[in-house]
Amino acid sequence: MSMDLDRVAERIKDLMDSKGLKQVDVVKAIGISKSSVSKWLNAKACPSGEYLRRLSEILETSEYWLLNGEYPYSSYANIDDAMDYMNAYEESMRNHYITELGLDPSLPYSIRFLKEEFENKIFSEHEEFEKRYEPSAEQEREIEEYEEWLEWEERADDFIENKLILKQIETYPTLIKFIENFKHVEQSLRSQSEIAERTNSNLSKTLFYNQEDHSMHPIITIGAQCSVDLTKRTIKNGKFYLIKSNNFYGVRALFSQSDGGLLLQCKNKEYPDEKISKSKIDSLEVLGYVYAWTNMDPW
Repeated sequence: MSMDLDRVAERIKDLMDSKGLKQVDVVKAIGISKSSVSKWLNAKACPSGEYLRRLSEILETSEYWLLNGEYPYSSYANIDDAMDYMNAYEESMRNHYITELGLDPSLPYSIRFLKEEFENKIFSEHEEFEKRYEPSAEQEREIEEYEEWLEWEERADDFIENKLILKQIETYPTLIKFIENFKHVEQSLRSQSEIAERTNSNLSKTLFYNQEDHSMHPIITIGAQCSVDLTKRTIKNGKFYLIKSNNFYGVRALFSQSDGGLLLQCKNKEYPDEKISKSKIDSLEVLGYVYAWTNMDPW
């Protein structure tokens, strides 16, 4: 079960894809630089210490699996054999820890102490590196502009299509003349697979839910068909989710609170927002992320 950087990178990318996470999401969630995450994804470095723990939490897996691709007991007949292996492996790291920490090898340190001190050292060094190479405000602005440009590039075809339609209008002396001469041309609508691809969503795990009330009006109107990705349940503030709370099912914008609770927000001011405390968070189930919806507004 030796560690292979290419396979570690592959496991991280696979889990990020399955949860619809982008590199910037990981950066924000665990408080690390883009360059560090980029090194992980390109097999140039391996997550460790506190950052490994945080990464395993947002990817909902274990630190051990990220590094090794299997669980310590998967190759053993019983848990006792697995624990013997783990203890032997940790003991084999003793001299490495002592050397890296600059400790006296003649003293009887516990392996747990050495491991914790080593992880703290790695974490501190990484934080110092982050501070030293933290991008300036100007560099941050350039990064944001580049990300906006990338987003525009993804939608460039749509913008070009809109311009072609608007140019047709300009060829007529008045809007009334354009409307009189306009003839509908059969045009294929975006397929569900294209919508799912554009939003990094999983079509095979998409549930279609029909909005039952006016709580999200005017953004999502009553009767709108909502596409819900059941694999994306990690809370991103302001995103829409299909939730279950006691006997209630519905769409809400969710916001994590500093006290560990959750804010359930409606978009219609006639419907009150709801705050769920940390102690009652288990009463709420997030079914999935609402990545698209089709509104209907009868004349």
